[in-house]
Amino acid sequence: MLEKYKGRIISTSIFVGAVILWNSIYYGYYNYPINLPMDIIYTIFIAALVWWLSSYYDKSKLLLTNLSLSEEKYKKLSESTSYVFDNLNETVFQIDRHGNFTLLNPAWETLTGFTIKESLDNNIFLYVYPEDRSLITQQALTHFAKKTIAVKEEVRFRKKDGGFIWLELNAKLSYDVEGHFDSSVGTLTDIMDWITSERELLELNENLSIQSEKMAVVTQMSAAIAHEVRNPLTSISGFIQLLKEHKQLNEEYIDVVFSEIERIELVLSEMLVLSKPQILSFTKFDLAKAIDHVVALIRTEANMKSIELELHASSRPIWVFGEENRLKQVFINIIKNAIEAIDTGGNIQIYYAEDKEFVSVYIKDNGAGIPKDILNMIGQPFYTSKEKGTGLGLTICFKIIESHNGKIHITSESGIGTTFEVILPRYIEK
Repeated sequence: MLEKYKGRIISTSIFVGAVILWNSIYYGYYNYPINLPMDIIYTIFIAALVWWLSSYYDKSKLLLTNLSLSEEKYKKLSESTSYVFDNLNETVFQIDRHGNFTLLNPAWETLTGFTIKESLDNNIFLYVYPEDRSLITQQALTHFAKKTIAVKEEVRFRKKDGGFIWLELNAKLSYDVEGHFDSSVGTLTDIMDWITSERELLELNENLSIQSEKMAVVTQMSAAIAHEVRNPLTSISGFIQLLKEHKQLNEEYIDVVFSEIERIELVLSEMLVLSKPQILSFTKFDLAKAIDHVVALIRTEANMKSIELELHASSRPIWVFGEENRLKQVFINIIKNAIEAIDTGGNIQIYYAEDKEFVSVYIKDNGAGIPKDILNMIGQPFYTSKEKGTGLGLTICFKIIESHNGKIHITSESGIGTTFEVILPRYIEK
């Protein structure tokens, strides 16, 4: 308690001692006459002045003491903050209005391998993985335009020793009075393990989905095979029963039995084409020339139905890499389907479209067209609108084109016609 008034007590004591000493010398030693009013006023004034000065001293000393204590507390807090900052597992960063690092903690070196010294004053986009820079730049510009305050993004950052690391960026954006981006502070968290686990889980789910789809296809095909084989077997069983009852050979019955056996053989042989891995021997060949041969082969069948087969021949070779005979089989099947879709007197056009990487062969007819509800079923095993079809012809075509890294697109409109587009990669000289 007294420490608070220490300056005033000492000053007052010295003052009183000095006044007594002065009066003893002035009045006692020299015997000057006493002027009591003047002495009282003078003494009070000096006492008040000394008290005020000593009070100012005490307050100043107290302020200095408090300041010293605050400084010590700040130092401890700063040391504690620095300790936490330096030992965080997450990277803490700060960037200026230009995107340059102004602050980084040691976790940055652990995550990326780049030192703090070499990273400060460098732009943050320098450390974003090159493949992601344009996307992240666009996202940043969008945030600036919307004056977004809080940002959370998953970003790939470069590692000094090569490769990348997935980080989660959490940042607060600051803007100046004019609304321009001013600075940002945030954290970078390693989520590489989480991303890897997520991808493994997605891959596992995808594999399970594929397996489930395969099982569904197997179930569907098994049922279809049973149906396609059972019908001929039923006919065979019926006619054999008739032969047994009549106890004599009937040539008509025998022909039906053999016809149904041939149907079973056809279904099973086409199933083997679908299920058995095919050994393909790819060579470079002229697709335009191959289609010329196909058209020449099938033109007679078209003429029999008075169908005009119009080929817009290519003026130069169209080189592709594949198995010529199998691709011929595809085009024969598609053109035959087009012929069967036209009653009489129709038109089938065959023409090409090319770019640097692919060639498209279009087979367009003006037949009855395919209803939309049926169009999605085209190419599925055993689906057919033909009375004697197996429903495997187009399925085989799809499989052959797929094995050549190509695609088949079908567009159709009822009453107008159907267009098959067969897309194949062109042969590129290396």
